[in-house]
Amino acid sequence: MSTISDNAFVILFQSRFGLKQDGVAGPITIAKAKENAPGTAKVHAFPLDDDAFVRFFQALHGLAIDGWAGRDTLAKLDRIAPAQTVPAIGIPDAYWPMLAKIESTNRPYIKATTSSASGLYQFIRSTWLAEGGKWGGDMTQAFGGLKPSIDEQTERAKSFTRKNAAYLQKRGIPINKASLYAAHFFGPLTAAAVIGADLDARADLIAGSSATRANPSILKDKTVAQFLLWLKGRTGEWAR
Repeated sequence: MSTISDNAFVILFQSRFGLKQDGVAGPITIAKAKENAPGTAKVHAFPLDDDAFVRFFQALHGLAIDGWAGRDTLAKLDRIAPAQTVPAIGIPDAYWPMLAKIESTNRPYIKATTSSASGLYQFIRSTWLAEGGKWGGDMTQAFGGLKPSIDEQTERAKSFTRKNAAYLQKRGIPINKASLYAAHFFGPLTAAAVIGADLDARADLIAGSSATRANPSILKDKTVAQFLLWLKGRTGEWAR
């Protein structure tokens, strides 16, 4: 099941490659996706819906094929088609210390036990590389054993967050600590889809099965209102 119901990943892909942003994954968009991709994938019928296009993109690039346009998939898109330089859009100064406290309790070289998430802001490997960082070869250590400075970690977090903020703003989502944290946690496409939905809607059905399996305590059987309440508890602000 797709995380998004309105072809958001298709439109984002089209915008990165200068294609017509119509949300239709037809022959032109499919051909562009295949260009210089290391893998292969078949298309049996056009157009692909968003879920099928995400899976197609993931297959082309050797990612886990789950239909979720989450952080790994967006990081791969960032690496092959970087976003244009994005200005800061009302990102509150208090966001960075809050994020470091939530993600790492201000420990710059801590690594998560269940993933590659590393450092002050718990960058996963794919996102860190997409932001221009380097990763060492020791996968048991934060950043693969490298020690990027606190300044570098913060600058890459700011670059990543500016892109998230630009996407949220484009979707009409207010820019605040809560919405930015949701985008950091889930990726901006999923965050925007859930935050912008009706309060009584099921957050897990909007986010999709893969996102829900990864975050069952946050999403499983939860409404959008309950998700927003969870965000409020984490960040001290309402996302909308």
